[in-house]
Amino acid sequence: MALGTTADIDPINGWAIVDGKLYLNKNRDIQKKWKEDIPGYIQKADANWPGVLK
Repeated sequence: MALGTTADIDPINGWAIVDGKLYLNKNRDIQKKWKEDIPGYIQKADANWPGVLK
């Protein structure tokens, strides 16, 4: 979502719970990058989410 699109996920290795919310990542490599700026990626994803619902 941070990039404005959905993706397949790795539900076994690509997840994290932050502030009580579950976040899913495509794979371990993407999750590693996501962990470098969790607040920034969450902010980007939140901004993109309404557009995905359309």
